[in-house]
Amino acid sequence: MDIDYSVIIRTIGKANEKYQKLLDSIANLSPQPKEVIVVLPEGYELPEQQLGWETFYYSKKGMVSQRMYGITVCKTQYALICDDDVNFESDFVQKLHEPLEQRIGSLSIAPLYSFLPPKGFKTFIGALLGTAAPTVFHKNNYCTILRGAGYSFNRNLKENRKYYFTQSAAWTCFYANIDELKKVRFEDEKWLEMNNYAAIDDTVMFYKAYLMGYKTIVVTNASYEHADAKTSTRNNQEVVKFCSAFNMVVFWHRFIYLSQKNAIGRFSARICFAYKKMCTILYEWIYYILKRNDKQCLDLTKKGMKDAYEYIGSKEYSLLPDYRLKR
Repeated sequence: MDIDYSVIIRTIGKANEKYQKLLDSIANLSPQPKEVIVVLPEGYELPEQQLGWETFYYSKKGMVSQRMYGITVCKTQYALICDDDVNFESDFVQKLHEPLEQRIGSLSIAPLYSFLPPKGFKTFIGALLGTAAPTVFHKNNYCTILRGAGYSFNRNLKENRKYYFTQSAAWTCFYANIDELKKVRFEDEKWLEMNNYAAIDDTVMFYKAYLMGYKTIVVTNASYEHADAKTSTRNNQEVVKFCSAFNMVVFWHRFIYLSQKNAIGRFSARICFAYKKMCTILYEWIYYILKRNDKQCLDLTKKGMKDAYEYIGSKEYSLLPDYRLKR
């Protein structure tokens, strides 16, 4: 079996043994990729672990910038796009390629259950806050974006069913038709990185693709391990807190509120998002009271939301390309 695909890796070169596991997985893939593209931030050193035949590129540092650079330079029809801390079996690409070859979708992923809230109390809290809730109405989907900018999820994918649709996913590892992925024009969403951390970037990409008519397929018999190096957030919690609030507001306005087809839909989206914001602030207040720490997390969340609404009202925001009805 021959597949015209590349592997694109976003890294800062410090995942060490986790990166070596990825390289070992790539070396064992069948069929082998035409090229392995490794994108590092400008000024960073090459990783010590190497295949010996990959191609190294440099771009502006960022989860969006590095991935998009790799996609731009990719010359094959398909690509497996992944972070530097995943590993998989030798037939992984074959399984992800099948629904794209059959023209069922434009992107494909393996289910990553660690991406979902753990069972029990955290699932209950996520549902209460409007962040993530077990699905009730969307049994044919893996994840479904809700009008309040949260999502519902289906943790019980049936073993006898090969494919599910999804509107969101962790983009730690996904497979795509490169020509169709480029048409999503994810590079237009530069606002994701304007505050130095691209919170919910994966949700934005997959949901934007969905709104533009490009389907993402979950392949239930494919699997991979995500070691989660957390190199981008380990020492960056203040930035993460601010950007999570900022990007949540912009995502809701640009991709949920503006995509509603009528006044009733827009009113419903406003109500749902007002509840989500209220719960988010209340959660930070409770955390502050119980932990008896400073109010930094609460203040950063409130400032992130405030600055996001100012950005939405700016000329810069109004000049963002309109993705609606474009394919």
